Amino acid sequence: LRAVYPSTMKRLCQNLPRRPVSRYSLTFILTVLSCSCPALGKKKLYIGALFPMSGGWPGGQACLPAAQMALDLVNNRTDILPDYELELIHYDSMCDPGEATKLLYDLLYTEPIKIVLMPGCSSVSTLVAEAARMWNLIVLSYGSSSPALSNRQRFPTFFRTHPSATLHNPTRVQLFQKWKWTKIATIQQTTEVFTSTLDDLEERVKEAGIEISVRQSFLTDPAVAVKNLKRQDARIIVGLFYETEARKVFCEVIIKRMSAKPFSSRFNEDSWRFTTEMTITCSVNNFCYISVIPNTFTQLCPVSNYCSVMVSRIQTSQEFLAQLMSKLGGKNPEETGGFQEAPLAYDAVWALALALNKTIGPLRAKGHRLEDFNYNNRDITAEIYRAMNTSSFEGVSGHVVFDAQGSRMAWTLIEQLQGGSYKKIGYYDSTKGNLSWYGNDKWIEVVFRSHGATLLGLCPHSLWCANNKEQHNKKSGTITIN
Repeated sequence: LRAVYPSTMKRLCQNLPRRPVSRYSLTFILTVLSCSCPALGKKKLYIGALFPMSGGWPGGQACLPAAQMALDLVNNRTDILPDYELELIHYDSMCDPGEATKLLYDLLYTEPIKIVLMPGCSSVSTLVAEAARMWNLIVLSYGSSSPALSNRQRFPTFFRTHPSATLHNPTRVQLFQKWKWTKIATIQQTTEVFTSTLDDLEERVKEAGIEISVRQSFLTDPAVAVKNLKRQDARIIVGLFYETEARKVFCEVIIKRMSAKPFSSRFNEDSWRFTTEMTITCSVNNFCYISVIPNTFTQLCPVSNYCSVMVSRIQTSQEFLAQLMSKLGGKNPEETGGFQEAPLAYDAVWALALALNKTIGPLRAKGHRLEDFNYNNRDITAEIYRAMNTSSFEGVSGHVVFDAQGSRMAWTLIEQLQGGSYKKIGYYDSTKGNLSWYGNDKWIEVVFRSHGATLLGLCPHSLWCANNKEQHNKKSGTITIN
C-alpha cells in the first residue's frame, strides 16, 4: 500500500513498461510578471520551477517535458490568457533542500519576477512553501504528498495536484478490517512526511480497534529497527520510507533472515532495481536471487475512467502519452525519472493557466492586471488564490479539484499483480467511506522450506512475505510500503 501519483495513461491504457518512482514531492511554482513582446503582441507571465533532474529522485526528467507540453498548448489557445504568454524558468534542485534554498534565493532576486516553490521532495516543499507568504506567492505542487502541507496556517498559499499521503490511511484501515488484521507493526524513516502520515494512521487504527504493537523508526540505518521488528515477531508491517532507504530495509531483512525465498522486490507500483549509486551493506548478489511474487498495491486514483476522456478540452490521455514519449526521445519509461508523475505536472500547468485566466475579469474591475504583479501586491495574489481554490476541470490525471487545504481530492485505486499484469481489485472513496470490491483478489501460496512448513503468504498490498525460523506453521507476515 503506498501513496504515489497516479495516471490514467499507466493505470488504464497499460501499454508501457512500469518504472519505480520515488513518490515524493516534486513541485511546481508559479509567478507572474509582464514583459513587452512586440513580435507577438503578448505580455509574458513567468513561471519559476525547480525540477529534480538529478539526485535521489530525478523526477524532472519526465515532469519537465510534461509541463512544457501543457505550456505549449496553453500558449496556442485563443480562449485562455489570449493577451499573455506563459514562460517557464526552471533549475535542477537535485531534490536537496539546501540546493533548493539557494536556487529559491536566485529566482526571487533575479529578474524577471516569478513564483518559485517546491522542487521535488516534501521536505524541500515544506521549507519553500513556508517562506512563500513573505513574498505573497501562490505555490502549486504536483508531487508533494506530505500531510504536513495540509496546514493552511503554516502554508496559506499552497496547492497541489498530488493528494496528501494521509488519503491512503482510511483505505489501509478498511483493508485491515476486511482481512481481519487486528495487530500491525510499523517502520518509518524519520522525516516529517512519514511521521505525520504515521501519526494520522495511528489515530485511525486506534479508533478502529486495531493495535500497533511495534513502532520503529530510523534516520539512515534501519538495522536496529528491523532487528526489533524480528524480535517482536511482527507480521503485518507498514513501512514508510524513501526508495534508497527501502533498499537498505530489504537488505536488513535478508541479512536477518526475516524472509525466505521467494519474496517480492517490488517497490511502489513498479519493479525497482539495485543501482550501484546506492551504498548499502547488501551485495548485488543478494538482490539477484530475489524472485518476484504477486503483490497488491493501492494507488491514488484521481484518474479518468476511460482513456478517451478529453484532457483540458484539447487532448486525450492516449494523445498525451504518445506526445510525452515523443518528447522523451524514445527513452524507456523505466529509465525515466518522474514518468508516473508527469500527468500531475501537466495538469498543474493547466490548473495554473485556467486560474490565471479566471482572474482577468475581477482584476480589471479593480483596476489591476496580471502584469502588475509584484511581491508586495496582495490583491493579485488573493485573486489567484480564489481562482485556484475553485478549480474544477478534467485533466489527464482525472478530475482536478482542491479541498479546503489545497490538496487534490481523489479516490484510492487498489490493484494486485496477477499473472504478470496489474488487475484492479477495488476502489475506496474516503469522502463517502465507500469500499467498492470486485472480489477478484487472489492469495498467493508460498512454500517456505524452513522446517518443511508450508505457509500461505498473505500478500495483499505487500512488499514481501516475512518469515523466520520461529514463525513456521503460522501465516506469514506482510509489509506495506508508502
